[in-house]
Amino acid sequence: TQRTKDARLSDVQRMAHRFPTLNEIRRKDVQVWAASLIESEGLAGNTMRRILTACREYWKYLKALELVPDDSAPFDGLNLPKVKHSIRGGDKRKAFTPGQVVELLNKAVEKEDQQLADLIRLGMWTGARIESLCSLKVEDVREQSFMVNEDKTEAGTREVPIHSKLKSTMDRLVKDSKDGYILSGLTFNKYRDRSNAVGKRFGRLKSKLGHGPELVFHSIRKTVATIMEDAGVPENVTADILG
Repeated sequence: TQRTKDARLSDVQRMAHRFPTLNEIRRKDVQVWAASLIESEGLAGNTMRRILTACREYWKYLKALELVPDDSAPFDGLNLPKVKHSIRGGDKRKAFTPGQVVELLNKAVEKEDQQLADLIRLGMWTGARIESLCSLKVEDVREQSFMVNEDKTEAGTREVPIHSKLKSTMDRLVKDSKDGYILSGLTFNKYRDRSNAVGKRFGRLKSKLGHGPELVFHSIRKTVATIMEDAGVPENVTADILG
């Protein structure tokens, strides 16, 4: 995808900035470079591994062009320092409390950001991912449910019931849509992602309320899952709704 291409290019350019010539790229120097990125820039372990993967693949390309020795492998066998405070990845994200989600909604309403308020309402009564909600189309909505057709996993394609507390909002969004999407008026970025701009607005909102990087929009999904578990909802039912 274009997003992956851009990321790989950025990673290799980062390497080229540190090592302007090929003869400077030796394993011991790469080791120091990688450790400095983690410790001084605070890069997460997954990010550092992604960078090294891009560099390793580029090195293979240079071998194919016979520009570097065939037996050289400066990006292999590195000993990366452990990341003390990484908050990336699903297991590191925390759940909002129900009260915090309501506070977020009220703050969005107070700021008169109708789009953001509607996004939070959709999230709190469905537990769906932000990408799924922003790509939800009017044609996917039925009287009592809606279909999620774009999600990260095969299990993500599912029918989600419309909660009674969400019904009036959903009816309004269907009626008022001007572009065929439930969250009307969102624009695509260069990766065809409709959630980018409103997601950033959510990030600024939660930061102003004092929430750190471990709490993101995805945290609302965790809140919903926790509420369902505490209410004794069977795990397979929760899985069917949340995907």
